[in-house]
Amino acid sequence: MQITFLTKDEQLIEEVHSFLREWNNESPFVETKTSGSTGEAKTIRIEKKYMLASAKMTGDFLKLKEGQNALLCLSTKTIGGKMMLVRSIVLNLNLYVSDVCSTPLELVNDTIHFAAMVPLQVSASIKKTPKQLKSIHQLIIGGAPISRELEIQLHDFSNNVYQTFGMTETISHIALRKLSSGEQFYSALSDISFSTEDDCLIIHAPNLGIEKLISNDIVELISPTQFLWKGRSDFIINSGGIKHSPEELETALSPILNNVFFLTGIPDTQLGQKIVLIIESVEEEIDKKQLSSVLNNYQLPKEVYFIPIFARTDSGKINRTETLKNISNAPKQVL
Repeated sequence: MQITFLTKDEQLIEEVHSFLREWNNESPFVETKTSGSTGEAKTIRIEKKYMLASAKMTGDFLKLKEGQNALLCLSTKTIGGKMMLVRSIVLNLNLYVSDVCSTPLELVNDTIHFAAMVPLQVSASIKKTPKQLKSIHQLIIGGAPISRELEIQLHDFSNNVYQTFGMTETISHIALRKLSSGEQFYSALSDISFSTEDDCLIIHAPNLGIEKLISNDIVELISPTQFLWKGRSDFIINSGGIKHSPEELETALSPILNNVFFLTGIPDTQLGQKIVLIIESVEEEIDKKQLSSVLNNYQLPKEVYFIPIFARTDSGKINRTETLKNISNAPKQVL
């Protein structure tokens, strides 16, 4: 592996070297933190042999070749950033390290065969550096949900663009959905299979040391290696005895709301939980009729809360739990 530092950030450069020292030491483990998006972040240890196996799986799936160019523009504090380094080592890729910022392609002049980004970086790069973004041969996007608007924009890309599915515990992604061809389902990497229990995805990945990992992801199983993602069971809203997946409702709302937002349930004496809309914005007027054009009466939020800045994880994912701690002081609109 050859490393070219496009960044001048000394802290980032040291973080890369620090991980390489950790990778090359005698310990069979690497320490990393979970994202903390659905609970408190915790430090876990992952066996290096499983990280190596994961890197090979990605290389096989994407048909990456020795000597190709990869781009690291994610924090090496996250499993996504760590695994970009491991893939470059295992597959002998030429690694370019850019700033961890919204537009990491601004200093990239060479052809990039493989890159991993979060949705925020992809959205900003479409506006600022579209030519460089579209020239990436294999682009994987993870760390946070992708908006419907961004998904539609990526349909036009001639090169391969994938949304990833995975978590820290699965050593980054274990399934990919090809956005550039409009696929709606995720396909497993080699030697990984799925089953369900109460509609929640169960992951079987013996090559990664995973025998039966029960996730909180609600899916529709298409086959033992493919599924449609529906939402998270820990986010389910039970309002008046009707269960709602906020992620599905958010998908319906995304074309008509300009600001970042999410839906959640808060206690209600009559309904048990009532659906509320949380918007990253200063207070504004929300048109109930506009919401009614895509949601039925049972799905409509009862209230709208305005929070100027959402809490986020290191990977840019909205931390719903932390954000909701500010709800009591937030301006509110009753619908």
